[in-house]
This record gives sequence, structure tokens and C-alpha cells, in this order.
Amino acid sequence: MWSHFVTFRSKATAWLTAGLGSFAALGLAFVLGAFEAAEKPQLPQITAGQSMEAGKWLIKPLSIRVTDQKVYSTTPKDGQKAIILEVELMNRTIESDSGYYKIFQWPANIAEKTEQPMVYLTRDESMSPNLQPGMPEKMVYVWLMPSDVVAGNDVELAIEAWGFKHRNKLTGTPGWWSKSIVGSVRLPLQREQG
Repeated sequence: MWSHFVTFRSKATAWLTAGLGSFAALGLAFVLGAFEAAEKPQLPQITAGQSMEAGKWLIKPLSIRVTDQKVYSTTPKDGQKAIILEVELMNRTIESDSGYYKIFQWPANIAEKTEQPMVYLTRDESMSPNLQPGMPEKMVYVWLMPSDVVAGNDVELAIEAWGFKHRNKLTGTPGWWSKSIVGSVRLPLQREQG
């Protein structure tokens, strides 16, 4: 008799544990599904002349154009074109920095066919200089891409920024750590004839 009771008790415990585990799994799936279905917050989009804080940088896109002619020291080869983005950048940190190189991101289908940008300071045509804190500078990004890559009449670029943390979990120090997309810029593409 006692053995039947022990067997029944262990079976009941197993069924109860499995049942509670199943309910917990269903509850977790429901909660995760609700979060997944929730609307994602809309990232801001700016246009020409509008400013946006992008981590270390205050950016103000001015214009974008396409040409097959030389831009500063960058010359498109046969079958290439240059996309030129003019932008005003201001370093928001307390140290000189040149980490603005990848602020502007093309959509994946264009990025895979595009060379890395050359970035110039317009006032002296220097390439990728360190920018001093608090001093707005007009910069030019130049991307070379095949002539048949169509960017359309309007160009939309994602804006990537480093996030500031007052205390890094690893070292306990403040600094600029993880990067993320914080918005986008949409500009009409002007076409130059060479």
C-alpha cells in the first residue's frame, strides 16, 4: 500500500511540476509576443538645415549631390560616380576627435556596392581631421559607387551615434560606448553634369 502512495505522490509531483512549467512557458511566450507586437518608437528624421544630436556630434546636413567629376582629391573612375554630402559637424565632447567617419549609413543594398567615404574639411580641404570641441565645421563626405547604382531622387541615410554612459559596467568609468541608429536624414539628390 505504501509503495502505491509513494508512486502516486511522485507522479502527482511530476504532473504538477510539468503543468506549472508549461504555464510559465506559455506566460513568458505571451509576454514576449506582446513586446514584439508593440509598436517600435519612431526614430526622428531630419532634412536639410535641421540639426540633430548624434552622440559625440551635433550634425546639420546641408545638401547632397552626385557627380562624375573630381571632388577634392577623390576622382571617380570610369563607370563610377561620386555622391557628395555637405554637412556641418560640431564635436560635443571635451577632446579633439575624428570619429565622425561612419555617422551616415547607406541602406544595405547600396552600402555593399559603395566604397568607404572620404571626408574633407571644406575650409582647407584636409582629409579626416580631428575636430576641436564646440567648433562647428563644414565637412564633405564623398562616396564612390558604380554609376548604375540608383540612389533615387531623394536620399535617405541612417544616422549612427555612440551613446554616453556615466559609468561603464566593466571599468566603472564614464565614456562613449555602444553605437546605435538614432535617426535618419532625407535629402533631395541634386545632379551635376560633368
